[in-house]
Amino acid sequence: MKINRKVLSIPPYVSTSWKNIASLHVEGNILVLVLHNSSRIEIPDLEKPILEAIFDAHAKYLEAEQQDERTKRMAPPAFMDNNNAGGTIPMGFPLKIGMNGIEALGSAMQHNPDQADAPDIPPEIINKIASIAKVLGIDDPDAIPKPEPHCNCMHCQIAKAMQKGAGINSEEMEEEVTEEDLKFRSWDVHQEDDKLYSVTNPIDQKEHYSVFLGEPIGCTCGNKNCEHIRAVLNS
Repeated sequence: MKINRKVLSIPPYVSTSWKNIASLHVEGNILVLVLHNSSRIEIPDLEKPILEAIFDAHAKYLEAEQQDERTKRMAPPAFMDNNNAGGTIPMGFPLKIGMNGIEALGSAMQHNPDQADAPDIPPEIINKIASIAKVLGIDDPDAIPKPEPHCNCMHCQIAKAMQKGAGINSEEMEEEVTEEDLKFRSWDVHQEDDKLYSVTNPIDQKEHYSVFLGEPIGCTCGNKNCEHIRAVLNS
């Protein structure tokens, strides 16, 4: 018998790698394995520690498989490969120029939040991209793909390089205003203890209250239905 993260071997019933097993479950005292080819294997009368070891090994295999998928999604494209001696950049990156528009720099890439932490594109390639944008003489910011703030996916790295080459300062471009930015703060709330909060007027720091959410609920302002309690409950 052999049970590990790669192989399940229980003679004379089964001996295969986990990649061939689609799922497993227990029916009464029988362990049922369902393979990817839809065949079914039944193994009776396994002791509880063995069953636990089998399910644990299967779970670890699935976790490793998911991690491999994430790693593949984060892998840099071909032009970032150190073995790519030519340093070529695949074509297809969306770039609008003039009335007709052309496409260049990239392989039909779009912003990909799954690659937000992707490795940096080599500086020599970034410089080439910036140089191309400079030579093309782009003076319309709308003609350049927009990078997302704090994202390092391939699309956003290339878009930032193109902005740099075109002399566009992304920091000076209009920032997106979030709902949180528009929210007016009447009170600043800070938790002091398990059920004790301090409530301060952000305009006048001298105006502050203590709110207790235990039994009974109360505020040092003396009003049981005050806005200070509501501010704590909504924080």
